[in-house]
Amino acid sequence: MNMFLLSMIDGLNAEIKKALQDEISKRGNRVAYVSSEPQSGEKPYYLANIKDFKVISDEIEVDYFDLSDDFSDELLNGLGTYGVVYLAGGNTYTFLAAAKKRNLQNILEHILDKDGLLIGVSAGALIMTPSVELAASENLAALQDSSGFAFVPFEFFPHYEADGKEFPVGYLTKNTIYLCKNGDGIFVSGNGMKKFGDIRELETE
Repeated sequence: MNMFLLSMIDGLNAEIKKALQDEISKRGNRVAYVSSEPQSGEKPYYLANIKDFKVISDEIEVDYFDLSDDFSDELLNGLGTYGVVYLAGGNTYTFLAAAKKRNLQNILEHILDKDGLLIGVSAGALIMTPSVELAASENLAALQDSSGFAFVPFEFFPHYEADGKEFPVGYLTKNTIYLCKNGDGIFVSGNGMKKFGDIRELETE
């Protein structure tokens, strides 16, 4: 199991950028980008993330996927051929609803089982945890079940202290919570967990 949970993919501190470069390089420098919602036209967020990955390494190539009907089950299952999958930011509830509808969890589990790497940023990181209730996103999908994929046993709070963003008062959970500032992140692997930057741990109960 190999996963990065980040607040952002740009502006990373040098240590986590080097770790990403190493882990992506091990798996062939090809990344499947899964958009949190369909992008039309020139796909501006996708193009911006291509530039962000080029900062990590010029050798990285990034291919676009989303969870719309434009990607058949056969095409979407093609994610399983990649060694690295990037789960983009955006509206967490919209992303999770589409991911559950398209059975993305099983595809990602297959990737993890074959020693692949998942990189989740903001919403993409949140859906890998037991719950997305910490998401700042409006629940536009009217999702009733806020449980995520639980690939990790903790909850994640991205963009901590960015633009004054503080942890919500009164939030209760049995899970450990990690607060992540922009530029920092967490790497979970078979060797345990490594924190990059100023990652703060909360025990709420």
